[in-house]
This record gives sequence, structure tokens and C-alpha cells, in this order.
Amino acid sequence: MNVILSKYVYVLQKIYWFAYLQVLWMLFTLLGLGVFGIFPATHALITVLKEKDLSSGEAFREFRNAFTCSFIKLSGAALIWHFMFLLISTNLLIFQSIYLKYLVMGMIGLLFLSMIHFFQYLETNQPIVSQVKRAFSFVWVLPKNNAGYFFILVLELLAIAFIPGITFFFGISIAAYFIVKIGNSEENKRLQAKLAERSIS
Repeated sequence: MNVILSKYVYVLQKIYWFAYLQVLWMLFTLLGLGVFGIFPATHALITVLKEKDLSSGEAFREFRNAFTCSFIKLSGAALIWHFMFLLISTNLLIFQSIYLKYLVMGMIGLLFLSMIHFFQYLETNQPIVSQVKRAFSFVWVLPKNNAGYFFILVLELLAIAFIPGITFFFGISIAAYFIVKIGNSEENKRLQAKLAERSIS
């Protein structure tokens, strides 16, 4: 009975935690006027999820600090990524061939994966343009991660289609949680060590 009760409490705590982070993400996104707030808010969400055993107050302070410290730089990054998405997406209206449309959709998928890698390995003290370029290279050197990210994207789209109410309260925070879990794999740690060695040399 105690085991069942402890698991029940654990599940409730997880539900509260993800709902709390989702609310923080939405509030700070709105605080940044949506388009400009979504990138620093997403960075703040991933930053908090990389920490362990945070209380609600600690999570809020960590979220707020990550958001405010990165707001200006990531607002500029948002413009770069939005421009790339817009530039590629307009080809869906230009091209009439179904095969070319599929090609454009594939390019959009690669762009989306690159953006996830951008958030995963973001270093706010480094130039944004070079990190955008680095994110594109990660798409080719981390295929296992890409498969995991693509699976998360499919599940997210299915959740939006079939359970939009639940997705509204948990969709982004849970998706970000699993993205962080994938990013903490041994393969990624070795990659980060190699990048650190290159930066030192």
C-alpha cells in the first residue's frame, strides 16, 4: 500500500512540475511579446530542466535569470531562425511539383532539427551566428538524436490533434524534458568534450 501511495505522490509531483514549467514558459513568452520571447523562454525552460532537485522558487529564479540574461541575444537569434523558416516555407507556395514540395518539407524538417540542437548546446557567451552554423553541423553528426527528436515531434503533433487540452498545459515542458534527456546521452557528452578541447586549442 505504501509503495502504491508513494508512486501516486510521485506522479502527482511530476504532473505539477511539468504544468508549473509550462506556465512559466507561456508567461515569459508573452512577457517577451511572443515572437521575441519564445526563444529566451525556451532556453530558460531547457536550462531549468538540466538542473536537478529544484524547488518551485529555485526553478522560478533560475528561469527568470536565464530569460533575462539571454533575452537580447536570443531575440536576435529568433529573427534569424524565423527568417530561415519563412524563406524556405514560401517555396511550398512557389513550387507546383509534389516532389519539390516534399523536398521543401524535408528542408523544413532539417531546419527544425538544427534549431533543437541550437537550444541543446547553446552558449550565451558565444556569437549566435557561429552557434547557428554549429547547430546545422550537429544534424549530421548526431543521427540518433535526430531520430529521437523526430519521434518527439510526431508525438507532439498527434497530441495537438487528439488531446489539445492536455497538450496546452503539458506539451512544451514534457517535450523539452525528453529533448534534454536525449541530449544527456554519453554520445553527446563525448561530443561536448571534443568541442571543449577544440575551443581551448
